[in-house]
Amino acid sequence: MQNSRISIIFSNIKSFFKNKIEKKLVSTPVEVDYAAQRKYVGNIIISVLTERISVKNGLLLFPKGCEDPSIHAAWHALCHYEADEDIKKKNIEFNNQQIELLELIAFTFKDGNPLPQNIIDAYKPYYENDPMLYESNIKGIIKKLFRFLSF
Repeated sequence: MQNSRISIIFSNIKSFFKNKIEKKLVSTPVEVDYAAQRKYVGNIIISVLTERISVKNGLLLFPKGCEDPSIHAAWHALCHYEADEDIKKKNIEFNNQQIELLELIAFTFKDGNPLPQNIIDAYKPYYENDPMLYESNIKGIIKKLFRFLSF
C-alpha cells in the first residue's frame, strides 16, 4: 500500500515536469509590438528636425535595449546626421537628402509602421556594438566601459 502511494506521487511529479518541458518546447515565440516605441522615436526625430532638442539629446532619448531593426536604423540615421555636420555645410544637396531621410523615418514612425527593408539594410553594418543595445545592468555597464576605453 505504501509503495503504491509513493509510486503515484513520483508518477505525478514526473508527469508534471514532463508537461512543463513539453510546454516550453512547443511554446510559440511572442511577437513584440514596437508601434508605441516607433511613435515615440518619430516624435524625437521631429523634435530634432524642428530644433526643439539637440541631436545629442535626441539620441539619448531613444529607447534602450529595443530590438526593433527600424528603430536601430533611425538611431544610426540620426547619428549620421550629427556626424556629417561639416559635409552638410559644404554640400546643401547632401544636407537636404539627410533631412528628407529623417522626415521619411519620422512620418513612417508616426503611425507605428516599420521602415522599408532597404533603409534597414543600409544601416545594418553599423549595428555591432550599438550603444542603444546596452542594458542597464552590470553587463551593460561593462560594455560601455570597454567601448569607452577602446576610443
